[in-house]
Amino acid sequence: MKPLFSYALPPLLSLLLFGASASAHADVDYHLRITDAAQHLAEVRATFPATSGTTLDVSMPNWRTGRYNMLNLANGVRLFKAFDAKGEPLAVSKTDKGTWQVRTKPGDAVTVQYELYANLLGERTRHIDDTHAYLNASGVFVYAAPFRKEPVKVKLEVPQGWKSRSGMDSGDCDHCFVAADYDVLTDAPIETGIHEFYTDKVDGRTIELAIWGRGNHDGKQMMTDLKKIVAETAKLYGGNYPFQRYLFIVHATDGAGGATEHANSTVIQKPRWTFAPRKQYLGFLRTAAHEFYHTWNVKAYRPKEMVPYDYQNENYNRLLWIAEGHTSYYDELIVLRAGLQKREEFLEEYAKLIDDYLHQPGRFQQSAADASFDEWIAVGGERARNASVNIYSKGQLLALMMDIELRRQTGGKRGLEDMHRILFEQHSTDKGGYDVANVLAALRAVSGQDWSAWWNQYVDGTAEIPFDTLLAQVGLKKLVDVPKDQEQKTQWWAGWTLRDGSDPAVVTVVERDSPAWKAGVVSGDTLVAVNGLRVSAKDIADKMSLSKTAPFKLHLFRRDELVEMQLTPVLQPKGKTKLQAADKASNAQKALNASWLGVAWPREETRKP
Repeated sequence: MKPLFSYALPPLLSLLLFGASASAHADVDYHLRITDAAQHLAEVRATFPATSGTTLDVSMPNWRTGRYNMLNLANGVRLFKAFDAKGEPLAVSKTDKGTWQVRTKPGDAVTVQYELYANLLGERTRHIDDTHAYLNASGVFVYAAPFRKEPVKVKLEVPQGWKSRSGMDSGDCDHCFVAADYDVLTDAPIETGIHEFYTDKVDGRTIELAIWGRGNHDGKQMMTDLKKIVAETAKLYGGNYPFQRYLFIVHATDGAGGATEHANSTVIQKPRWTFAPRKQYLGFLRTAAHEFYHTWNVKAYRPKEMVPYDYQNENYNRLLWIAEGHTSYYDELIVLRAGLQKREEFLEEYAKLIDDYLHQPGRFQQSAADASFDEWIAVGGERARNASVNIYSKGQLLALMMDIELRRQTGGKRGLEDMHRILFEQHSTDKGGYDVANVLAALRAVSGQDWSAWWNQYVDGTAEIPFDTLLAQVGLKKLVDVPKDQEQKTQWWAGWTLRDGSDPAVVTVVERDSPAWKAGVVSGDTLVAVNGLRVSAKDIADKMSLSKTAPFKLHLFRRDELVEMQLTPVLQPKGKTKLQAADKASNAQKALNASWLGVAWPREETRKP
């Protein structure tokens, strides 16, 4: 397919004029021209002010904020060239995977030009097709360290009919933006293309919603609900907003999912037909609340090791469980307090979270602090469950513990949001961020108590979270809910996870020290029979229920060889883990529950079962 448009000026003449105009001021100018949208291609030019040196290092970040992994973003760059202010070529040599060194002429501006391949939609760094372009500067625009704090201008040349949106301020043309510096640019991605757009006001702030892609979403309803999330989140910080305008970018995709926070915007991706029914829509709202809460926690204040961001190297710190896990904690609460989900739905999510956590043997192998430091090399799958903890889920459960304990210590008058408000007010990003001592000081300021021993035990250590005691403080108990009309009250538990729909059943995870682990089952095994009966992932539980006693005879394939094992599963109640009101919750427990959730204890739960 041919490019959708072409320049009016010949490329070299355009380059000369662009470089000459840029050399008259200290701005860094970026120009992106989509050359073949269907093939995900663009041409990028960046012009840097004059420098007194003879070389200038120009780099593409190796990672993007909000994703604590090396992404090697320079792999989309080809045909890298450099020119002086007159358009004469300059020598270029690549010095590492993301850096090019340009031989410069002292006192002369430098323009670099390169082809960009943008097909990383799921990474939320860069994506161009015939309907839109999503441009996160970390994967699109190179920078030069000496000019990182210089003002930035961006101009896009895109197909006719497209609209461009960003958290950045608009420039002097339809597809132009300006930013105070490169850091602002990287924290304000651009969505340009064909999309739905809505705008409204909350507390005098402008809230915008741009939706790219067709799907089963209701944009008007989304906007109504997002406004409630915005207002409810701001209450946690006393109505102190760190922005005047905020942009929600939503991608309805063919399968990519996830979200990333930015300074005054976010991008949220969901498969296009998963905005309904209600449970799936609630997932979208919780994600939106998560990313919006990040506007404060991570963007307005974050661990000091990440201030400023080092775009070329890992930003190690031991507090990501607060930056991410506490954000996960508040996304649930915000949606509840905003009236967008019911109390029962909130408790259902927590029951699943706690049950899943209790089936992660890695909670005794790695602390929250160590998981934060090692997030840059974190792995998924079986190894993650058996040898690690997740900064999101572990951080969320530690936040739950911290919030309830703070409320207990203060008679329900103060909670975890008071600690975060102190971090926001006293240790903002422009003040250098916060460290462990700052967090401990904030906890003491809120509660009047020393939290050092707690920190050693639960953050730096791997002590088990006392869920029964914790829940009892807010009048709840954890149980397995077995439906009364269910004939079978128990089921065999082996401790494996099977690939959905696999026939025969393929093992993906074996929980450490479970019956399957002790029997010798490993990830990748194909289970073919239990006690002589052929099994699939769908029917293995039913086939196992036919046997009333253990051990079982298990047949499986490993390395295409048939293996026989003896499995001794254990009987467990058959049902879902559930959180519900304690049988005789006291008035004090109910009051603490209401303080924690921000909603009143419902009358029907005061009745005896």
